[in-house]
Amino acid sequence: MKLSQLHMLVAVADHGSFSAAAAQLDCTQSRISHAIAELERELGTRLLARARDGSLPTEAGLRVLDKARAMLRLEDALRASVHEEDVIEGRVRIACFRSIGTHLLPYAVEALAARHPQLVLDIDDGCNDRLEVVAALRAGRADVGIAQLPVEDGFEVHPYVADDYVLVVPAARAFTQPVTWDQLEGLPFIRLGCSGADAILARCRAAGLLAAAERTLGNDTSIAAMVARGMGWSILPRLATYPEPDDVRVLPLPLILQTLARRQFALAGSREAMRSARVKAVLDVLRDRRLLAATRAYQAGILHCP
Repeated sequence: MKLSQLHMLVAVADHGSFSAAAAQLDCTQSRISHAIAELERELGTRLLARARDGSLPTEAGLRVLDKARAMLRLEDALRASVHEEDVIEGRVRIACFRSIGTHLLPYAVEALAARHPQLVLDIDDGCNDRLEVVAALRAGRADVGIAQLPVEDGFEVHPYVADDYVLVVPAARAFTQPVTWDQLEGLPFIRLGCSGADAILARCRAAGLLAAAERTLGNDTSIAAMVARGMGWSILPRLATYPEPDDVRVLPLPLILQTLARRQFALAGSREAMRSARVKAVLDVLRDRRLLAATRAYQAGILHCP
């Protein structure tokens, strides 16, 4: 088994095809195909299900990919150890939404510990609104914020991951596809009270939504629990509902362009903070495509990466 084979396997899984992986690795498609075939022979199992429109990992392939990504992170750490005289140490504070703290940052903490053992990530995932993330940055309680766009002027901002707003409805209620607003009549609307949700609600009203909110909550988890009990329906970010409870169903919003329902995150901070060695090291980990592709949310098709 060679590390180059693992690099190629991960590239195919991340990009969805041998041709796209070849372009990313700057090698021939036949070389990747041969390397992965050798790896499959050595492991005695099929790792990729090949089709005309691309390749997807098999169940065995998903298990191997988890280990392969860990091995490649160790490779990165080994290479970094050559420059131990440039040790980066200290703490970096991140302010973010709960869903980001739950589904993304555990992977970043693990990878950061391998690359920079003396660098610690402190996470405040109690923000329910981008305004709370910005307030943490302004007050000096955070070095980096992961906030929904738009972020106000005065910060250095880099686009990050995205997810979609979706309809969250009781699983017991039947809906025909595609869903229309009139199918929700008679079911109370529970509004998520935050600036990002207000923006998508305005788009939905422009597209024909007439229902007034019967109650407003600031916590998406509480709203999902109410929907599960049949107490209404809501419009929530997909990442915040993942994995959805058994009694909840997630459906696309009735918008002509689904890109209108997208929630785009950004990495933000003061220009001074974003140029420090500690913060740069954290940003490198957060933006690592291999790390993002290793998350369950990405593999479930929920996260969209730049």
